Amino acid sequence: MYKELKGIGQPKDENAVWRYMSFEKFANVLATGSLFFTRADKYDDKFEGYIPETTTLPHKPEDNPPVNRDDSNFRQYIMCNCWHHGKEESMGMWDKYHLRNSGIAIKTTMGNLKNSLLDEPAEPDVFIGKIEYINNHNQIKMPEDIRNLLYYPYFYKRKPFEYEQEVRAIIDIASISGDAAYEFGRPLKIDVKTLIGENSEVIVSPHAEKWVTRTLELIVERCGFPFPVNPSRLLDPPV
Repeated sequence: MYKELKGIGQPKDENAVWRYMSFEKFANVLATGSLFFTRADKYDDKFEGYIPETTTLPHKPEDNPPVNRDDSNFRQYIMCNCWHHGKEESMGMWDKYHLRNSGIAIKTTMGNLKNSLLDEPAEPDVFIGKIEYINNHNQIKMPEDIRNLLYYPYFYKRKPFEYEQEVRAIIDIASISGDAAYEFGRPLKIDVKTLIGENSEVIVSPHAEKWVTRTLELIVERCGFPFPVNPSRLLDPPV
């Protein structure tokens, strides 16, 4: 379920957030009722989760090693699911994810995203926040609550990534029994009808042919979901 992380900003509940993905990954969302969270150490940006030099790190008991600033062993337990924050559809996001022919975008609201997360004992808490873009990682504002210290760096990125306007959901599976063996990440159960609920729609890539939209409409209908599927209008000719 959603859990607030104090000190991390986020869009208002009514604000739009977008998840760009392939046709296949969207079909998987419908079929499994889940969102996939990727291990933080699998991203290309090596600064993901980096703890600033100015931060004093707590030490564990003597029989355990201290936490390292670039501890990849810890980063394999932090998993992320990334969204775009903005009022309008973004051509830059279609291009970033190479979704020219059969890409899908879920357009929903921040409130729908939070409410779609299920309160189940077997699932970890989910922290959600807007990424803050900074010039260097010593500008990260670390929390007073030491229990959350290792989560905060995942809500900061360097300025060159600012075009992404990212909203990020993260989970920590370190304390969940049996969850240590995920090679790339793990799915998290959600309520799809809540995620793509009021004020939501599914948009098909502006480069996709008409049959892609129609096929997706049929899949959504046969899965019993009520939400609309619409073609992108970004490349429509001027009227």
